Amino acid sequence: MKTGQIQIDFNEHFDFTAPVNFKTEIIHKENNAESQSIFEVNKDRFSRQCQIVYDALMRGERLTTTIALVEYEVGDLRRRIKDLKDMWNIPIQSELIKGKYKEYYINLKPN
Repeated sequence: MKTGQIQIDFNEHFDFTAPVNFKTEIIHKENNAESQSIFEVNKDRFSRQCQIVYDALMRGERLTTTIALVEYEVGDLRRRIKDLKDMWNIPIQSELIKGKYKEYYINLKPN
């Protein structure tokens, strides 16, 4: 069954030391024309926000939507996390804290 999601091979090694440049050409299709035009107009800003989020996670930070908004001016952390996962295959994990909110992180020392 096709789900439209990217299949990830978790046995594949991810090189955390290699720099990721989110300013490369993004091939991305939204589900309607209006959303696609909004994406096209804001693509550079989204890419910049992805870079900000990625850099913070690679420093070992655990991000919440509040931290992302206040410290990094990233208004929709959940969307940037989804972009990083879907478009760049970044293995971001999350943990529900006290049943109230999620912290996003990258396990920099996997077993």
